[in-house]
Amino acid sequence: MTIHATVTAALSAVLANTWAVELPADPTWPALVFDVDSTPETGWVLGAGYDQHVVAVVILARERTEIATLRPQIEAALQAIPGYMADEEHGDADYADDPSVYAYFMNFRIRTPH
Repeated sequence: MTIHATVTAALSAVLANTWAVELPADPTWPALVFDVDSTPETGWVLGAGYDQHVVAVVILARERTEIATLRPQIEAALQAIPGYMADEEHGDADYADDPSVYAYFMNFRIRTPH
């Protein structure tokens, strides 16, 4: 299974309204949007080569309480992925398409063998 498929499955288990890269036209709330930036590790590693993936997740919701409820569930879902390394950063974000929608970003690092 690819890292994209693994992340999609993990996040969709938290919230079915999960999208890769961008929301559809006329989205519903709450929603999750994620992107994966993968980089091969260039140094020698015993056993195999590895890729590091930064998984960026944005929670979009009409209520702050929805974000507070989803955050720990997202963290737990991604921590369960083999190769999970860290929650690198998180914080408030903006959703320019609709100022009445709250947004929160979370970046995670996951390491997988090639």
